[in-house]
Amino acid sequence: MRPISHPRFVSTSATHRSPFRKAIKHTYFYILLFCFATNSYAQWADSMIIDVAEIRYQKTISKQAFFTSQAKHQVPDANIINLPFKQNSGAYLPHDLPGKLIEQDCFLQFILKNSSDTGITVCFIPGTYCRDITLFKAQPGALQTSFARLPDSNTIDARYAGVRRIELQPHELSVYYCRFNFVRTNVNSLIPRIIRYDYLYQWNMLQRDRDSLLDVFSYTVSGVLLFMIFYSLAVYIQSRNKEFIFYAYYTLLTCSLMFLKSYLNNSASAFNYFYEEYLDFMIMTGSVVTYQLFVRKFINSKENYPLLDRFLHYFSLLLVASSIVFSMVYFFTDEYILLNIMENLIKLFFFLTGVFFIAYSLKKKNPLLNYLAAGNFALVLFAVISYIIIITGWKLIESNTTSIFNRAMFYYELGLVLELGFFLSGLAYKNRRDIIERVKERERLKLENERKEFDKQMAVMAAKQEERNRISADMHDELGSGVTAIRLMSEIMKSRLKGDVVPELEKISNSANELLGKMNTIIWTMKSSNDTLESLIAYIRAHAIEYFDSTPIECKVQLPALIPQAEVSGEKRRNIFLSIKEALNNALKHSQASQIQIIIVTNDKRLIIKVADNGVGIDADKLRRFGNGLSNMRRRMESIDGSFKIESNRNCVLTFEAPI
Repeated sequence: MRPISHPRFVSTSATHRSPFRKAIKHTYFYILLFCFATNSYAQWADSMIIDVAEIRYQKTISKQAFFTSQAKHQVPDANIINLPFKQNSGAYLPHDLPGKLIEQDCFLQFILKNSSDTGITVCFIPGTYCRDITLFKAQPGALQTSFARLPDSNTIDARYAGVRRIELQPHELSVYYCRFNFVRTNVNSLIPRIIRYDYLYQWNMLQRDRDSLLDVFSYTVSGVLLFMIFYSLAVYIQSRNKEFIFYAYYTLLTCSLMFLKSYLNNSASAFNYFYEEYLDFMIMTGSVVTYQLFVRKFINSKENYPLLDRFLHYFSLLLVASSIVFSMVYFFTDEYILLNIMENLIKLFFFLTGVFFIAYSLKKKNPLLNYLAAGNFALVLFAVISYIIIITGWKLIESNTTSIFNRAMFYYELGLVLELGFFLSGLAYKNRRDIIERVKERERLKLENERKEFDKQMAVMAAKQEERNRISADMHDELGSGVTAIRLMSEIMKSRLKGDVVPELEKISNSANELLGKMNTIIWTMKSSNDTLESLIAYIRAHAIEYFDSTPIECKVQLPALIPQAEVSGEKRRNIFLSIKEALNNALKHSQASQIQIIIVTNDKRLIIKVADNGVGIDADKLRRFGNGLSNMRRRMESIDGSFKIESNRNCVLTFEAPI
């Protein structure tokens, strides 16, 4: 230990140089030298001695302690008292501690006394994030002979692992040595402190309560991220979109980072030390990798943005490789400076990647990319502010050093909140766009299916019409010629008989005529070229005039002034025509009329045909209950969604109505 001068050690100049006085002088010098060499109590100034009886709660002893550091594992415990201790110039706050001290064994020397008449127990803490704390004790007058290690069972305090308990008897004066190491992180501090034993719990709570507002904010952000985990998993279950699995991983890692940072704050547990040294950075790196995987899937960068996809892919591989190297250095060496350099380089890669993504997104001018770019900009901006606060110790509010606005973590979490907000906006935009695209695709498929169904129906109809035309042509060519031949032969036979009436021959001739008329009607019905309203009206008019031509009944047909262009299927034409034909046949047989009038009207896509005569009308009581004529007409009209109505007062009016 380097000697420290004391006011009581004052040398005087001798006026006589006699041998006796010279011998006395030399003896006095060697006594002083021996006292300095053995670190006797005389070397300690009164201001350097810490009286624990005067400490009410806690006291910082940075300027009353001596400090030195040596290479790790190079100093045996017995040689600690011979180290070159120097008076500590002050406290090292977090982020101020030199990196080389973190890689070395650190030692503190201080002297305590108890001026009271009762024993006092205090707690000693060298600083924050210190491990392997060992205490040694010696008596000021006999450092070499009294130097001894204090048992851990007597010094370890179960309430807080970062302190060591010291018991001082009444009026005791002792020199203490502390051997410790710093955790490999940049939030260490060297602030030696003596805390009253019964005040330790309150002191620990005060340390945590300094960041109570930041803890509330951190827990709130963690809760929001936890909600996003459940939301992402729910979306994945419903849609099976793999990108939401990656986003769930990202939010889980980020939520863990925020929550553990606040929950373990000021904790001296081994897990917190491991978290600060290694785990927090690995969680951050993992969250960046999973976020990039999410972005690549979310925007389908492989197809839409191949350059961006390759960049993010190679950067993810670089992060994985860097994490492996970082882990090897952490687990197999005691290096801190190298770890810190690697961590800062990887964070620089984070920053450059964010800048590239923002610039690329702005260049593409895609709304979805712009939402993600805005979120990345907010995160990068506040992450840079957070890093500046860590490196420089810059404080936005100088008057309140514990303000949340002076905390680096607050700005990083604020950037995460803004990034989450922009992501949700982008997700809402993407969902709206996907819904519109799905609706368009559904409408397109619907139209396509309708078109295919229409084409199919048209093909079927064309096939049916072709078949109908073929059948009608065959009937006209084959059956028609045969029936006509029968009719002609019967007429020839009648002419050869020269007045001799043969009833059977007359029936053959009439049956042939009737059959030929029915066949013509069937051929007209089946022929597709007749599927028009105009053809139907013309055929009814021609049949009515021809039917009453050789009868005493005068037939008049009233047509509409304008016949609309409307398609009428063969089935509908057949049912309408046969109903009108039945009505004309009944009028001829039963009405005893001299005039019959057919009125055809088209109105609001409906065809109305009225058959009126001036005959005796219809007596409803004399109608045959099971007659088929009227019921057939009604059945035929109803089968084509039409109607049939009878009006009989003096005359008879039959009304047929059908849609066209």
